[in-house]
Amino acid sequence: MTAPQPLQCAPREALAGVSVVLTDVDDTLTRHGRLASTTLAALERLDAAGITVIPVTGGCAGWCDHVVRAWPVAAVIGESGAFRFRRTQAGGLDIHSVRSLAALNEEQHQLLAIAEQAMRAVPGARLAADQRYRLADVAVDHGQDVAPLDDDAIARLIAAFQDAGASARASSIHVNAWFGDHDKATMADWVLEHDLGLRPEERRDRVLFIGDAPNDASLFQRHPLSVGVANLVTRLDQLPRPPRWLCNASHGDGFVEMAEALLAART
Repeated sequence: MTAPQPLQCAPREALAGVSVVLTDVDDTLTRHGRLASTTLAALERLDAAGITVIPVTGGCAGWCDHVVRAWPVAAVIGESGAFRFRRTQAGGLDIHSVRSLAALNEEQHQLLAIAEQAMRAVPGARLAADQRYRLADVAVDHGQDVAPLDDDAIARLIAAFQDAGASARASSIHVNAWFGDHDKATMADWVLEHDLGLRPEERRDRVLFIGDAPNDASLFQRHPLSVGVANLVTRLDQLPRPPRWLCNASHGDGFVEMAEALLAART
């Protein structure tokens, strides 16, 4: 496995053509749940420069509704690729989901039953506080509002979902579980094609992804222009393919570092 290079070593010409940034949210844009003013300003500068930013998160539908309405972003992909939200020209909310919301809700009830069994086997785990605001998946808290669980406990939670036929991935704060073969990367592909009109051969040089956790693996694999914030370094061994570059800074400061590199490459 090739180790990522420092972002400062990225060729200027590789960054100059980037027109779309896909970004994780928790611990990539935020630090312990807080969005710094410097990170928000970086999002605004990218938007002003004509660079499309799309958060891709395991976060709940309620949170995604806020993000797409209040942040300078073109759309948001939520609940590990279950849906895409974007604002319409009239100011409403356009939703594209992998299946009907009714079908996803029915699957969610099954997932909740599996989660109850999984949490009984892992003391200290509990449903994420935002579970009531989710449309499709189930999130089990392993480090947001509970004392951090160790890697073995997280692995047991993931295995419990997978043994029941569900997909499951760990973010920096939750284990997210869902039915189906969709993930962050598949919904991002749909958005890039249908919302932005980018053909697969165009994405290689125009789309950059930045993230921080193992549940970003599909996007690190899909996009050659990929960046990890510095807090990813302890999880690199959990990725089939690491990012191409690694920031010196962690969390939202790493995102700012990446944004500044993109903007500098255009001058």
